[in-house]
Amino acid sequence: MFRLIHLIHVLFKRGYRSKMTFKKHRMSRRAFLRSGINLSSTLLLAACGFWNRNDDAATERVAAAERELVLEVQHPFGGATMDLLEQVWAAYEAQNNGVGINAVPAPNDLSTNQKLFTDIAAGVAPDVTWVDGPQVAEWAEREVLQDISAYFEGAGLSENDFWAPCWRQNFYNGKVWAITYTADANFGFFWNKRVFAKAGLDPEQPPTTIDELTHIHKEITLVDGGIRRMGILPWNTYGSANAMFTWGWLFGGDFFDADANRITADHERNVMALAWMQQLIADVGGYEEVARFQADFGAGAETPFFMGQEAMRFYGPWELANIEQYAPDLAYGITQAPAGPPPALPNSSWVGGWCAGMPVGARHPDAAWDFLHWLCATDGGTELYGRLFMQFPGYQKSSWYAKLPQERPQLVPFLDILTAARHQRPVMPAQAFFMGALQQNVDAALRGEKSAMEALHDAAESTQRELEQILQR
Repeated sequence: MFRLIHLIHVLFKRGYRSKMTFKKHRMSRRAFLRSGINLSSTLLLAACGFWNRNDDAATERVAAAERELVLEVQHPFGGATMDLLEQVWAAYEAQNNGVGINAVPAPNDLSTNQKLFTDIAAGVAPDVTWVDGPQVAEWAEREVLQDISAYFEGAGLSENDFWAPCWRQNFYNGKVWAITYTADANFGFFWNKRVFAKAGLDPEQPPTTIDELTHIHKEITLVDGGIRRMGILPWNTYGSANAMFTWGWLFGGDFFDADANRITADHERNVMALAWMQQLIADVGGYEEVARFQADFGAGAETPFFMGQEAMRFYGPWELANIEQYAPDLAYGITQAPAGPPPALPNSSWVGGWCAGMPVGARHPDAAWDFLHWLCATDGGTELYGRLFMQFPGYQKSSWYAKLPQERPQLVPFLDILTAARHQRPVMPAQAFFMGALQQNVDAALRGEKSAMEALHDAAESTQRELEQILQR
């Protein structure tokens, strides 16, 4: 509890900074509650899904009447998602007549969760909380989540029941702290077939290696008094931090040595990947030209890939609905990411996604586990939300996987990616800081302010200091 209160105090006092440090200073619950805290959370949201701050429909869901026990479940979703979630809550209540679900929206990102931290500090923790995969180790270290290893063992669950990256992101210091709700296959490699054909390329032959991708990029890119079309904008993979992870792994890099507890952002293959991005920018006239080109685009129908002004792009499966809505006539293909230069391994994609855990101080731990187990590791729960949300459960034995090819054939390419994925973001308690450090330094490199080596060395060194401070407390 001390670590949680300490974290809240520091965030209140200073807000998130890309070089955030934590002073050893304790704050009482009473002082915290009097403070009227307003946490600053400026890190990028995870690619997999997030609180939509433009949606006003995120209201608390009240449990069904006449329930002997009511679980409070905090989740980060809003808008149209609420109608789909209602079917999940109602299905669980229908199978458990004595248990109700109070579902409480709680905005959440990779830095913090104001409502959850407040409730735990005040002694009124919810029973269940959503937690993004990269948050799990940090929240465990901060004493936000409680160890659920015994529940896993009692249910007969083991790492063999889950996709390997999903298991690893929830397993920290020899204990299980959460259970994967959705497994994001990061990412599908999309290519625009019409643009390929216009450039004289075979529209049915996407690149299989990064060397081929670079060649195709150059064939497609048009520069005439400014950039008119780009083959690919590799830094636009849901923010430059996620882009760095994606391309670094494809090039054969690594970001964390778990045995040594060492940040390895400056791995030579990560440097190679970032230098490759810098070269693509230099080839079209520099950062200012790229920024001018990108400034003409927006969201929805104004996405450059939808408009045919970017020919190749990494996307998650959630973008399929956007294509259907904004670019229904788009001729595109989806395949595995291209392989990096040897000795990089093929299929070096990664897995993200939301998890769910039990906060410290949960009032109904046994009932909370029953809900977590049903939701994330039974056929009933995983098939229900898999079908509703067109998602992949972290539970690889889910019956949904046998039915998915017939019911959601458009997801099959992503299932292939998920099955072969090798990575998850580093499992260590400075992940939120690491994302910020990568974002800041990779952006500086793309602007030409740092070399690739300088940028990634700076990100590694600052995160290493932060990690050591966290572990020493």
